[in-house]
Amino acid sequence: MSIRFQSGKLLWAASLATLLATGPVHATNGLLPYGKGMIAHGLGGAGIGNAAESMSAMDNPALAARVTGWGIGASGFNPNRSADVGQGYVDSESDWFLIPQGSWVSKVNDAFSAGVLVNALGGMNTDYPPELFGARAGVDLEGIIVAPTIAGTVGEGVSLGASLLLGYQTLETTGPGQGGLPRNDDDSATGTGFRIGLAVDVTPGTTLGLVAQTEISMDEMDSHCAYLFAPASDCALNLPPIYGIGITQQLGRWKVLADVKQVNWSEVPVIHELFGWEDQTVYLVGAEVALSDVTALRFGYNHGESPIPDDKVMQNILAPAVTEQHFSIGFTRKLGKGEISGYYAYVANHEQRQAGQGLPRIKMDQNAFGLSYAVSLR
Repeated sequence: MSIRFQSGKLLWAASLATLLATGPVHATNGLLPYGKGMIAHGLGGAGIGNAAESMSAMDNPALAARVTGWGIGASGFNPNRSADVGQGYVDSESDWFLIPQGSWVSKVNDAFSAGVLVNALGGMNTDYPPELFGARAGVDLEGIIVAPTIAGTVGEGVSLGASLLLGYQTLETTGPGQGGLPRNDDDSATGTGFRIGLAVDVTPGTTLGLVAQTEISMDEMDSHCAYLFAPASDCALNLPPIYGIGITQQLGRWKVLADVKQVNWSEVPVIHELFGWEDQTVYLVGAEVALSDVTALRFGYNHGESPIPDDKVMQNILAPAVTEQHFSIGFTRKLGKGEISGYYAYVANHEQRQAGQGLPRIKMDQNAFGLSYAVSLR
């Protein structure tokens, strides 16, 4: 990709992608990850206009032109899911997951940068004991995105970027195969999509970011197409198109951010036709304060209404993506040439009941925390 790329770095990037390919998912806005990069996590997931670390290019490819370097990290994710079909709430088991991520972006020349970023694709997990349905039942959707990215400066204060999104997903279902429950199946799929981004310095200290992501078109998973997804007009479990805008404003020691993302779940037949999910608008705000030259603190909030309509709760007992309010704190501490960043996020408990009936009902809350080490060059 560049005469400046060293073979050792290319080997590191390839090894990282292989390592992460089996990682679980971190989903909270529907099936989507809460954030991309530990700094964005601490800011409520906001980052479309924030060139904070090399992983920032996963939010907006244009930011790869503004910050190069590498980083690696991992999050602990604790989703607490429960369902009630008439005998009181029963908790899902398997409630702790480890989610790794990594990034590497390097200068090609004075105008262009390129690199590879790896992050969770998005997903959902439930593992209900027999107390809920009379038999164990659940789903485990997980996956990864590897994003080769290129970005460049096309004018004073203007950057453009693009990422090829290479997706891999697995879906394991557990159940008796009757009474509306899944059967025991395990399948996987690969797919591709694209993300393009723009970053513009509209005034000194103010950056506007725009991003658009196509649908990530996945191959059909034969075993699930033959049973679980058979009623859908297209049984491929694609990821939806996403559009976003974000602004970052520097105010002395403070930095404030605000993003809005539109997620078009209705364009994915499996998700919309079988589970009834509606399009989702997600609002993300964050603030960062530099306590010193080496330490920064962050705060964030993220709100997106549940994509599940109240009259579709029955269909979503095994995919209770009902969370709406997310609160986070984070930090960065510089250590020599690198820096350690971390965050903690609490996703407030939210319950939904079947419209007009009160049952079934589903609820979920989440905890997440993570650490990364990164070396960034701006």
